[in-house]
Amino acid sequence: MNVLDAIKKRHSVRAYLDKEVPEKVVKEIIEIAKQSPSGVNSQPWKVYALMGKAKDNLVKDACKKFDAGETESGEYVVYPSKENMPDWYKARRAACGFGLYGTLGIERDDMPRRIAQARKNYQFFGAPVGIFITVNKVLGPNGWGHVGHYIQSLCLAAVGKGLGTCLQEAWAGYPNLLRKHLNYGDDEVLWCGISLGYEDVNEVVNTFVPDREEFDVFAKILK
Repeated sequence: MNVLDAIKKRHSVRAYLDKEVPEKVVKEIIEIAKQSPSGVNSQPWKVYALMGKAKDNLVKDACKKFDAGETESGEYVVYPSKENMPDWYKARRAACGFGLYGTLGIERDDMPRRIAQARKNYQFFGAPVGIFITVNKVLGPNGWGHVGHYIQSLCLAAVGKGLGTCLQEAWAGYPNLLRKHLNYGDDEVLWCGISLGYEDVNEVVNTFVPDREEFDVFAKILK
């Protein structure tokens, strides 16, 4: 697939077919993405892919915690506080939320359905593969940017293999649970989870693709 087409095609997939992804394909995607640029070739990412029983055991424990209302302290600030949130951020966040739940026909005050949808995060939306990305604690914002390069490359490689992904910062709220299941080092910070699988194109949730801003809103060409 042309890389430009892959960039345009990539979107958050929140419903997957009950179809296994071959381990060979998962490994190929992870390997391809390592070509991402990083300062001094530091390659500061770590990747953990869960399939089969390993994934199922995590899903079981995560849903148990979610259902019990148990939370953990995240290792980084995922979203700015409402007090520090600029208007443009509030507007885009609201549009994304209303757009997703509107597509699903979930009203704002329908808490049971909203909670049920949120719970699907911890089931990887039915995807057969769950991937987690960590960042080394010694890194500052520059290093986190390099790991972001890797994440984007992984998502595009998945598109090239006919697969869908969904980046899930929701998993950042359970670092202790994930450390137990992934056994990642004390020098690592969990960034996000990634659902990986074959998109179910017949599910309405996958028709939701948030709008992107017009060029003049976020870019300038200076002459």
